[in-house]
Amino acid sequence: SKSSPPVGTTATNHTMRPTIPIFSLLLATASPVAAIHRPASLSESVPIADGVDMPKISVGHPDDGSGMAEELELWLKFGGVGIDTAYDYHNQDQVAQGLVASGKSRDEVFITTKIPCKLTRKAALANIKEDLRELNVSYVDLMLIHFPCEMKGLPAKGNIATWLGLQDALAQNLTRAIGVSNFDVDHLKSVLALGGAPPSVNQCSMSVGNHDDTTISFCAKNNITYEAYSPLRHVNLSDERVAKIANNHEVQPAQVALKWVLQKDCILTTSPGTNEDYTKEDLALDGFTLTSDEMEVLSSM
Repeated sequence: SKSSPPVGTTATNHTMRPTIPIFSLLLATASPVAAIHRPASLSESVPIADGVDMPKISVGHPDDGSGMAEELELWLKFGGVGIDTAYDYHNQDQVAQGLVASGKSRDEVFITTKIPCKLTRKAALANIKEDLRELNVSYVDLMLIHFPCEMKGLPAKGNIATWLGLQDALAQNLTRAIGVSNFDVDHLKSVLALGGAPPSVNQCSMSVGNHDDTTISFCAKNNITYEAYSPLRHVNLSDERVAKIANNHEVQPAQVALKWVLQKDCILTTSPGTNEDYTKEDLALDGFTLTSDEMEVLSSM
């Protein structure tokens, strides 16, 4: 069954995107989004571990009431590659269905999933195997700890046990890379101190109006890729400053907010649902570059 993801997941409030008639002013002189759309191929990626490149943009749990399978079919149809899910989203079976319906082979997509905090290494590895069963795959590309244990009322020692379980999964080729989600600097230091494979990714809430610069900086210094979820939450897309920047580049305000994340040297997970225009917009971020002044304006909001 499908359930809405809890706070601290990839939901992005796409349904709140404003209708700003930017393109209506440009139709006579500029191409619409569909015309400038370029597929998010595997070449549009960043290295996160030895031999592992991750797409800069992934699709996550839909927040418009649509099903994950339908969202995923549309995402893959228009060139999307990255897929973000989790055990706690209760939609991994829908991801499996969407992959089958798309006709894509396993090596044509990049799958990220997550497990909740576990109190033993053995339990963590068992949950990872359950993820693979639900997804109907023999491996995933990236496996994350969904939350620090303390955020779920569990003892902090579970972070260590769960992380060691992820390292076991990596050694058994059940995942190509491992990482964390919602970890702050202290949490990251605790797993780095264990040695062995370090976190490749830290997926956290990040947007124009909500960014943890301290953790972002720590990740950059320690070669941990920072991935944004909810990149459109906490953003007033109707703000005249955002609208002006969008008009400068002949794009939509949501694209400006997403591009800001990418130009902060981060990657992102978005949730366009089954809205074809939103899907195309989210996959058409390489056709423009924000200026340093525009980046500063957005960072200060």
